[in-house]
Amino acid sequence: MKAFSALLGLLLGTFTAVQAQGVFLVIDHTRPYTELYMFPAYMSGTIQFVDGTTYKGQLNILLASSTLCFLDEEGQPDLFTDKSQISAVLIGRNYFIPLLGHYIQILDTDGHVMFGVEQYLELEAEKRYGAFGREEKSPNVPIEKRNLRSEGFNVETGGRMLAVESTPYTVHQNAYLIRNKKAYALNHKNFKRFFPAKKALIEQFVAENTVDYSDPDKSLLLFKFLTSGQ
Repeated sequence: MKAFSALLGLLLGTFTAVQAQGVFLVIDHTRPYTELYMFPAYMSGTIQFVDGTTYKGQLNILLASSTLCFLDEEGQPDLFTDKSQISAVLIGRNYFIPLLGHYIQILDTDGHVMFGVEQYLELEAEKRYGAFGREEKSPNVPIEKRNLRSEGFNVETGGRMLAVESTPYTVHQNAYLIRNKKAYALNHKNFKRFFPAKKALIEQFVAENTVDYSDPDKSLLLFKFLTSGQ
């Protein structure tokens, strides 16, 4: 894990470009969830497990339930669903940690506090289906479970088939301050809490700039200002 932490410090110097494109993905809501990934293609990456072992391979993250995907020895996609075994994931030059039940991308850190974003799709609640595929309300009809492993993957990202699944979903995109494996809301109070020696700088930045803490792009600018040594 120490090696990953050192690598994180080196990678964070490349994140200045995020200011131009925004911290969140632009998601095409007309596409089925099986086509929506964190990256347009699988990339070389490393999974760091909590027991200290690692796995290197071609990785991506399916936004549905924030699911880590990898290509097996035959180049076919598969899922690694147990986040409790993972301490960190590196995909290309993008660093993630499992937190709040999802993979949160770390965009900056001063070594103590991190600025991270989560992006995932929440699939429509599981339904009961009766004869002819009609939805049933009766509790006597068993629930049909969602199975990401068998519902198909996007052929353009290395998958077996183009899914025709059109399950509705809700997009969730949030940003946090993170310390000691806990996530905190972006607000004035928490910035002063985690940067107690820089309260004057915070007030200076807020006075000179329009800071909307509900806008993660502007909050990230403040975070970078505080961690840049100014």
